[in-house]
Amino acid sequence: MSTPGRPKGEYLSAQHEGISMRQFPGAVLDIAYHLPERVVKNAEFQVHHPDWRVDQTEKKTGVFERHIARADETAYDLALIATQKLLAKHPALADKVDAIIFCTQSPDHVMPGNAFLLHRDLGLRQSVIAFDYNLACSGYVYGLMMASGFVKIGMAKNVLLVTADTYSKYIADDDRSTRMLFGDGASVSWIGDASQFDGVPLIGTFEDFQCASDGKGWDKFIIKSGGHRQPASQKSEPGYRDTIEMNGLHVLNLVNDRVIKQMLELLQKHELAPAQIDQFFLHQASGLALDSLGKKLKLGGDKLFSNLATVGNTVSSSIPILIKDYFSQASLAPGSRLFLCGFGVGYSWGSLLARK
Repeated sequence: MSTPGRPKGEYLSAQHEGISMRQFPGAVLDIAYHLPERVVKNAEFQVHHPDWRVDQTEKKTGVFERHIARADETAYDLALIATQKLLAKHPALADKVDAIIFCTQSPDHVMPGNAFLLHRDLGLRQSVIAFDYNLACSGYVYGLMMASGFVKIGMAKNVLLVTADTYSKYIADDDRSTRMLFGDGASVSWIGDASQFDGVPLIGTFEDFQCASDGKGWDKFIIKSGGHRQPASQKSEPGYRDTIEMNGLHVLNLVNDRVIKQMLELLQKHELAPAQIDQFFLHQASGLALDSLGKKLKLGGDKLFSNLATVGNTVSSSIPILIKDYFSQASLAPGSRLFLCGFGVGYSWGSLLARK
């Protein structure tokens, strides 16, 4: 039951006034991102793979070009540039950072994590919390949930949530479905207190999170070799594969079944219909996935912004890049309702109901 005197859907935001009393405190104050300079268009694939039906795959992926990292360029390199962009825009932030949360599946080293490299290169205080976590396309929503938790328990006031991956380094050259879908990129989001921010936050309020997992889908999107279960020393053995294997049909079934159910459950929990959301920011999984979600939610294109065609699927960075691109060309009134959803490897999926 909602709190008397509050609009429907706000009862989880605050039972008492003040940010410290909200269930999910914090806001996305700003986002910066960086993409590799090299742009690979679909025509290039047709030249190198004349047997590929590029036009048909293009219709399924919805991607016409993507940014691909150089051989000597890592996900960390992209993340460092993205973070430097953010700090150049907000010079005072470096001295206020309390935590770095770094989401990646393509780290520079087995250990230490990329978060420590970023701490080193930014010259941050030793009191800063820093760690990596291994998630793919649900990683941004999970990261926002963790950042909000740190703010709530008083462990941090300003969090850098970093997402970065270079899936191109994990893709076999002859794998058309993944080669034409994924792009490389990195983002950094500043999570903090909107009341202490001079500008207008990109996301002003986190209202409710819902996250889920299903380990039974572990092998539907996998790099099965190269870890300790089948280490590189066994590369000559049958079945060794250290590139991505993706069962696209099963991943699409995840979207059409559990992901859409979670989204509708979260909306129903707050007595909301999809039409009452002002803008959806969905993981840019593929054209097929976005079309399916749009139809099931009965959404028009104006509420389902997409940059998939020119960026591709950038894994955990897709949602923050999408948000930054959207607000660089459009505006929403304060209090407008937002919905974020990411899903993929694991299986793992998560949704966030928020306000501008």
